[in-house]
Amino acid sequence: MFHFCDTNVDDLRSWTRYAKERGTDVALVFHPQCEPILADVHDESLTGIGLYLDDIENLDVEQDVEIIYDNEFFRAHVCHVAAQQDGGYLVGFDCDRAERP
Repeated sequence: MFHFCDTNVDDLRSWTRYAKERGTDVALVFHPQCEPILADVHDESLTGIGLYLDDIENLDVEQDVEIIYDNEFFRAHVCHVAAQQDGGYLVGFDCDRAERP
């Protein structure tokens, strides 16, 4: 089961985040127990990315995943999950660039 972060998301940011207009950039999330998930990009920074996800089944804070975004491969760690009014979720990831397998 997932956990919601009690901390304000803005308080968690170490680097400036650059907002993206919904529907303009996408990322592909690879979760070890699920099919790949296509997600709209909410924002990005030097060390992280925020993604809109319709469903967060099997995705929890502290979960490790892999993400492909902007032709780059990242190893990522779920930092926070916030429910959205439209029924989706905004999920924040810490990311490290990695070599593609």
